[in-house]
Amino acid sequence: MKNLIYQFWDTFQSNGKIFPCVEASSKSMKKYAERIGAEYKFELNPPHLHSSLKEHNIPQYYGSVNPVFREEFHEYDNVLFTDADVFVVDDIEESIFDSFTGDIGICEEIFEPKRQIYETKRLLNKNLYDWWATANEQRFNMHYPRTDDGLLRAFNSGVVLYSNNGMKIAKEHFIPFEDYCDNIVKNNLKTFFAADQHYINTSMWNIYPMLSVQIMDYKWNTEVVYYDKSPTEVLYHKTEDTKFVHIQLRKFHGVPHGRWNFDEELLWKITNKPVNEWGLNLIDITEQKRKQLL
Repeated sequence: MKNLIYQFWDTFQSNGKIFPCVEASSKSMKKYAERIGAEYKFELNPPHLHSSLKEHNIPQYYGSVNPVFREEFHEYDNVLFTDADVFVVDDIEESIFDSFTGDIGICEEIFEPKRQIYETKRLLNKNLYDWWATANEQRFNMHYPRTDDGLLRAFNSGVVLYSNNGMKIAKEHFIPFEDYCDNIVKNNLKTFFAADQHYINTSMWNIYPMLSVQIMDYKWNTEVVYYDKSPTEVLYHKTEDTKFVHIQLRKFHGVPHGRWNFDEELLWKITNKPVNEWGLNLIDITEQKRKQLL
């Protein structure tokens, strides 16, 4: 099997700078690729896939679908895309490709649906997500999966697997960028919903089951996030099985751009050590909130 791990960084979002986190994540993923016998590719400023984003003044976060729409990726049996803030736990040998049998593989944000209810300081609440879903379900005649209590399930585009067949199906049948972005703008939704994560969520469920969606184990995209914009409280559902850690600490006191400017040693600690050993005076409230959020 010919497998590829792909990452990129677009300096339009960082005033031409490559942050330390990007370099450290690339180093981590490249080592992992070597261990499991996969190829590795990092692109700096890859070509933008379409222009309608610029017309609508929407950030062009569409790199996670480069493997779909650029046919040079289609020479591979499988392609793994990860964001440049995803890190590999030390010395794991298990290949993510070994458990992948679908056309597209993606991990669920296990806390997210209920966080939309219980976090009172967030702007992107349940009402906005329902507005986004209704706008797309009506426009594209599709349905998003929901939890047993009716909440929208959230799937994170920071780790996405594509089979060769999946890339080809998606290229042929994913919603045209212009149609999706125009619908976001037409419905006066925040541009956050026009980025690649929500585009992928919409497009893959729009053509399911033509496209086989495999919901991957959370161990492949274990997120570190602040709870309700707290400067000190984090959720981090890390277990002995965790393989990839997605560090989403977007802000941190005294560090511009938060995790993007963390050094390699600190990023390693966050990936491999418990919260109380990071030296950041953060509090892990995962156990405290588990019953409420799961």
